Amino acid sequence: MNRYFLLLAVILTVTMHHRANAQTDSKAADLHAYPSLASFDSTIAVSHRSVMVNDTTCIAYFKPKPYEFITNLPKDWVEFGKRTITKKGLIATGAIAATTALLIAIDRPAIDAVQQFGRWSGISGERKFANAIKFKAGGTEVNFLDLPQNFNSTLYFIGEGWPTIAFTAGVLVRGIVKNDSRAILTASQIGEGYLAMGITVQLIKRLTGRQSPFRTESGSGSWQLAPSYSHYQNDVPNHDAFPSGHLATAMATVTIYAENYPEYKLIRPIGYTVIGIVGLAMMNNGVHWLSDYPLALAIGYTYGKIVTSRGKTIGFIKRMGPGADKGKLSFVPTIIDNRSLGMSLRLNL
Repeated sequence: MNRYFLLLAVILTVTMHHRANAQTDSKAADLHAYPSLASFDSTIAVSHRSVMVNDTTCIAYFKPKPYEFITNLPKDWVEFGKRTITKKGLIATGAIAATTALLIAIDRPAIDAVQQFGRWSGISGERKFANAIKFKAGGTEVNFLDLPQNFNSTLYFIGEGWPTIAFTAGVLVRGIVKNDSRAILTASQIGEGYLAMGITVQLIKRLTGRQSPFRTESGSGSWQLAPSYSHYQNDVPNHDAFPSGHLATAMATVTIYAENYPEYKLIRPIGYTVIGIVGLAMMNNGVHWLSDYPLALAIGYTYGKIVTSRGKTIGFIKRMGPGADKGKLSFVPTIIDNRSLGMSLRLNL
């Protein structure tokens, strides 16, 4: 995961320069496109993209401030801690802990079953990659990008985040060209979410020190709590299984895009399906146990919700004029006679 943080920083730095140099000549065009926004909060800044989610709800997306995807990180971690210790958060944490404990008990038969299915279906679990981009840094050769060479490795590659980074780079470029605040904000939040989530996941990995499945022939992997930095770095696969950074990344991605593009209802079902397939692929190649997933999904989802809680304003539009109540079903008091009061059902057409 660490190797694409640099690429994220380079891509998202463009956000800062666009923000600094953007012109304001056409920033009010979005509001003009929606006459029904006359009752929308007039304090909304002109630098935004307004999107009608339905007939009565509009969301205004604001351009992120310079380097907001970095400056927001401390607030993200504080908010993550706050959400964890709320009543709802403690209940969720308990459920995650209980689920993880139950899954640890069946980790070995679960991974054996997945790998047996892989062999039966001809899906090789071999981790097969070819280096595409590498460079030297301080005398050390860095393999910056490895491309998958078989189907299972392709699924693993999807979970690693590179396809999302490439797609988000396109979203960012489109946002700059079209002056689309929502696209620019989404790209910034992807970078922010990846950084906040990635550092959290790495911290937990280094504290729990769980052994990867392919490093053990039996049981559900050993746990070496808080191994030394050098010990961890010299034998990473023996310590970095829990939780899964791949699934945390995938869940954060789905959550951020679904929150920022609510009109696209298929983002979540398609995204969750891909997450499930990627999870099975990582069991097939022996990188993760089934019990590595509940906490990873919770971390990715929570950070996705945290970063998307900023940068937008939701407005509720009241329809006015003829046809405003079209299709409205209501109960209306009705006088039946001088002594009786009843109710009538009214449908406005």
